[in-house]
This record gives sequence, C-alpha cells and structure tokens, in this order.
Amino acid sequence: MKQLWSCHIIRLDESLYLKDPESSDIGREIIRASVEMIAEHGLEAFTFRKLAQELASTESTIYRYFQNKHQLMMYLASWYWSALEWQLAFATANVEDPARQLEKALEVLSVPMANIAETGHIDEALLHRIVASESFKAFVVKSLSRAERVGYFKSYQSLVDRLAGILSRQRRKNHHPKALACTLIETAHYQVFLQNHLPELTDIGKSSRNLYQLLHHIVF
Repeated sequence: MKQLWSCHIIRLDESLYLKDPESSDIGREIIRASVEMIAEHGLEAFTFRKLAQELASTESTIYRYFQNKHQLMMYLASWYWSALEWQLAFATANVEDPARQLEKALEVLSVPMANIAETGHIDEALLHRIVASESFKAFVVKSLSRAERVGYFKSYQSLVDRLAGILSRQRRKNHHPKALACTLIETAHYQVFLQNHLPELTDIGKSSRNLYQLLHHIVF
C-alpha cells in the first residue's frame, strides 16, 4: 500500500490556500508543525504567531500560504478526507460482491489512519485525531463566502459520494444513501472524539472491532 501511495497525488481545491504548501520546503514544514501543534493544544489556542515561533520563521511567511487558521484547518481536513477516500477506493477496488465491498468500507472507517512513510511531513495518526475533534469548527466562520464553503466541502463531498455509491449497490434498498454515508463517517469520527475526551459517554473503547460492529449495526 505504501508503494501505491507514492504514486498517488492528493490535489486540493485552490480555495484552500493562497500558495500551495506542497510547492516548497517551508510550506510542508508549516503543515507538519500545524498538525503537531493543533493536536497538542487545540484549534482555539493555535495561532500563526505561535506557529512562526515554532518554525523560527515569521508570521508573514505563513500568511503567504494561508489567509487565516480556519483556511489552514480546512486544508488539513480536506487533505484527510481525500486520503480517506483514496483508502476507501483502494480497499474496495477489486471486490465485486456488494456486501463484501461494504464490509471493507466499514473496516476503513473503523481503523485510525496509519502513518504513511511517503507523506513524512504529515502525521496521519495525529491528523485523524484532529479531524475528529476540530474540523467542523472552521466551517461555522460567518465570514466565509459561498464559494469558499463549496471549495472547502469538495473533498468531503467526494468521500460521501463514494461511500453512498457503495451503499446504493446493496441488496437492501436504501432511499437515503448520502445521508447514511454522512452518518457513518461522522459516527466513526465522533466515537474517536469521545474515546479521547469523554470516554464515559461511549462503551466502544479503543477497539476498532467494536466500532466496526456499531457501524455495521447502523447499516443493517
């Protein structure tokens, strides 16, 4: 899988950045440090000033890539959703039986994203935790234009469409495949949030198998 990942390029909507961070070493360092700092301190405490200090750089350098931390957060979330969709596509690509295809899809949603050596500047395990806790906070910013919101949602919508397609091929008729796809994705990530912050509110624990069984129960 790692060899295949090296051939896969994630391209995000241009509304997610001012300058593509993948185009330079400092851009990739901005992404690496942002993931680590947001995972440790949360989005509210994270600032470009602190990020610049961490990088021994300047705030103006960071502002060349992102207009604010909400745009940066949406870049990180969109990268994650695109990576998750690719894993979903890879896991189900050669599976012809619709039921087995859905099982493979639920397995992907149940397992935290592992670190991929070929994307060394991004800690996917930390990014998985960030998305579960922080990603939708940036969507509620009132200053975002409709065009920006559409751009920010593209990666997530593509993931939902792929999972909805898998759900639509099941023998059991599903009249709301997109709604169910969103429910499964959000349930999987909300359980991660509960595991990390409010374990008293879930009996799933940190077991991927238990989470898979919950998602399977929602579908069937």
